[in-house]
Amino acid sequence: MYDYYNTIFVNHLLALMPYNHQMIKLLLLLLTVFTTINALEIIQRPISFSEHRKALTLEYIHSHYGLSPEDITITPKVIVVHFTAIPTLQGSFEAFDREELPSSRSDISGKNASANVSVPYLIDRDGTIYQLMPDNWMGRHVIGLNYSSIGIENVGKLGTLTDKQLEANIALISHLQKKYSKIDYLIGHSDYRCFEASPLWLERDKNYRTEKNDPGEAFMNRLYQAIPTLKKAPCQ
Repeated sequence: MYDYYNTIFVNHLLALMPYNHQMIKLLLLLLTVFTTINALEIIQRPISFSEHRKALTLEYIHSHYGLSPEDITITPKVIVVHFTAIPTLQGSFEAFDREELPSSRSDISGKNASANVSVPYLIDRDGTIYQLMPDNWMGRHVIGLNYSSIGIENVGKLGTLTDKQLEANIALISHLQKKYSKIDYLIGHSDYRCFEASPLWLERDKNYRTEKNDPGEAFMNRLYQAIPTLKKAPCQ
């Protein structure tokens, strides 16, 4: 099957070669991704997620969303892409591994908000994908949308994310699309407030907002070019 798609891509490249270098670059990237998807490797590196952390997550759901589920299982409908703002894989992993929110995160602390931040996926600068927790458990990574979203964190900060990370994001997102049929949206963390008028938005505290710029407009635009089948944030 992948030889068939490779042939299609080569034919498109030959047709475009005289005049459209940007499209050629995109097709070459997608060709790499199609090959990667065929053998997508996800390394399991679980963060600490004991019964205590699950209880803190349930408290968060009840306090912020007004829901009282029996467990922290979610139905993913949104993929949210982030960067960690931390330069190393180990430092990024440690930021998610502790179960309770550190005192340094006063911007998102408060009553029944002591569960630490968490996401299912962390992508290193060389494109290696790590799974930190089940992707149908609620992580804490985006105000208002945690209960319907899967978070993907990329090691690095604005303007430093690599082509290898881009390729890994495309491959992982394509994999998640196939795994969860209800996923409709692909957004950057910076666009989370676009959902405030959406039924997916559950945050009850009108004063609980933060300003975000991750993962950057240029990175998201390249993702949207490669994955046009998912919707952008409603205000895009």
